[in-house]
Amino acid sequence: MTLLTRDDLRRHSAVTWMCLAALVGVIIWLWAIDKRQAAIGTAAALVGCLGLVLPPRERMRHLPARLRALPRSLDSMPVLATLLSSPGYGVNWFYGANPYDEIVHLLSGIMAGAVFGALLAVDGRRRGTGWLLLLGLGAGLMLGAAWEVFEWSTGLIGNPRDTVSDLLLTGAGLALGTAWWGRVPRPG
Repeated sequence: MTLLTRDDLRRHSAVTWMCLAALVGVIIWLWAIDKRQAAIGTAAALVGCLGLVLPPRERMRHLPARLRALPRSLDSMPVLATLLSSPGYGVNWFYGANPYDEIVHLLSGIMAGAVFGALLAVDGRRRGTGWLLLLGLGAGLMLGAAWEVFEWSTGLIGNPRDTVSDLLLTGAGLALGTAWWGRVPRPG
């Protein structure tokens, strides 16, 4: 069995390829402005994104059916989340008197919610908006808590107010993304 065929590569959305190219551009930009550690970290994130989106999951029978059926259009979500956050770390946009941190948490939550909602919708069952909001909020709070533990363990954490707002915004974003993408069954 071939690891990656031309047909596998054609399944990927143009948006995903554009996002990957933009991420390479961010790496070059960070390197050019002498933010070498940020460029290297973003390059590592690029490798992680490639590991998520390139495998031919449609042919990988050992994966759960929901993952195999996840729309390829959503492969851009982890890359977009990386594009959104990389400059924040690279040029310190997360710190200071601006709403960048809050925007990143809300939008990243929405993107994660889109994937979570689509995974739920794969089975074709209709779910009520309230139920989807609740599922998304629970998943968002868990994801947000895991991220805040990561921030704490690496010394990135700001203060208790920042932690609470990050949790709430990630939870709200994931609830919204889940409710939108999980409400209507979509074809794979």
